[in-house]
Amino acid sequence: MQEFISAIDIGTTKICVLAAQVTHDGLGKLALRMLGEGVAPSRGIRRGVVVDVPEATAAVGEAIEKCEQEGGRQILSAYVGIAGSHIGTRNSRGVSPVDRRSGVTGADMQRALEGARAIALPENQEVIHTIARSWTVDGETEVQQPVGMSAYRLEVDAHIVTGSSTAISNLVQCVAAHGVDIDDLVLEPLAANEAVLRPEERRMGVAVVDMGGGTSDLAVFIDNALCHTVIMDMGGNHLTNDVAVGLRCPFETAEEIKLRYGSLLPERIAPDETVWANVFGEKSERSFSRRFICDVLEARAMEMMEFIADKLTDAGFIDRLPAGIVLTGGCSQLPGFADLGRSTLGMPVRVGAAQPSLPISGLTRNLLSPSYATSVGLLLWGLHEDARAVHRRFEADHGGSSSQKWMGAAAKWLKALLPDRD
Repeated sequence: MQEFISAIDIGTTKICVLAAQVTHDGLGKLALRMLGEGVAPSRGIRRGVVVDVPEATAAVGEAIEKCEQEGGRQILSAYVGIAGSHIGTRNSRGVSPVDRRSGVTGADMQRALEGARAIALPENQEVIHTIARSWTVDGETEVQQPVGMSAYRLEVDAHIVTGSSTAISNLVQCVAAHGVDIDDLVLEPLAANEAVLRPEERRMGVAVVDMGGGTSDLAVFIDNALCHTVIMDMGGNHLTNDVAVGLRCPFETAEEIKLRYGSLLPERIAPDETVWANVFGEKSERSFSRRFICDVLEARAMEMMEFIADKLTDAGFIDRLPAGIVLTGGCSQLPGFADLGRSTLGMPVRVGAAQPSLPISGLTRNLLSPSYATSVGLLLWGLHEDARAVHRRFEADHGGSSSQKWMGAAAKWLKALLPDRD
């Protein structure tokens, strides 16, 4: 288990670097204590993909330096978020024989996952994640945790996430240039889910939509398992661009207007309320109807909601989400997004952010906003992944004994390994 965990979220509009120390909460469970955060404007990134390596590398460096200065320690490794239109997903199955005398072990599960991972891919694609959706033990389906079960044959239904080798290499280069090792590349909606979803939502069926500047990432969870992911080529910049075209003003001006005056509930805006802005070809500002601006934003946002509905319908999940949709990311903060989603999709919709109840102390007010849900989620993913790695190593060293014996011994080993609670 690492003593410190860091996260790097490289987005289209901003780059966020977080550092935290592994500790315990009041009940003795693993937790994190925030040490520092660093945020820098994103450069060289378009729609979640690095398009200018030197510019992106410099921007990542700025965020890392700010985090190191605030946290008082050097960042040596980090969990790095990845997204973009190059991401692809598919489902696959893997099989492993089991020694009935010892029951299903972590090694058996790993072999089954490796079998699922062995799929034919184009030359320019590589696997980022192999995630178990469910397990089958000797024909018994929908098993969530097979360790310790007596069996002859173990099968896994896995969700495979792939990405462009070139895009991955460029992203890694931007981080490695600063002497930071990558603990793992994490699909951003997987990270966001760690921060914003409630356990009962994941169990019943829910979709999380991480709405960034260049892309929106959709992930569906049912029975606590990831079932489906889609990277959609739409985000907050599309809303801003519509305002810029409608007002014939610079993109930066449109972004400021969107953030300051934007709403997806134009009927609540007074008809005579005006907004002043600089436009192309004129030296002085012009006035515009705020309701007109909000009408433009509402039209694009409704199109985005309908696109999400189409993706869920095509994948067969539109009627399997009792918990509805959780929107997060900077774009989701536009007033009225949840209301528009509920009226358009006819299902529960809420805006999600990192909650104070998460096992992370010292979260600032900024980090508790939807804009930073993925960044906080990367820290949580790192904490959970480290714990899983410890369990896997323990089982490999101790031959995969029964589940009760394994859990008790692993708990003692973790207690000895981790620092004392503050």
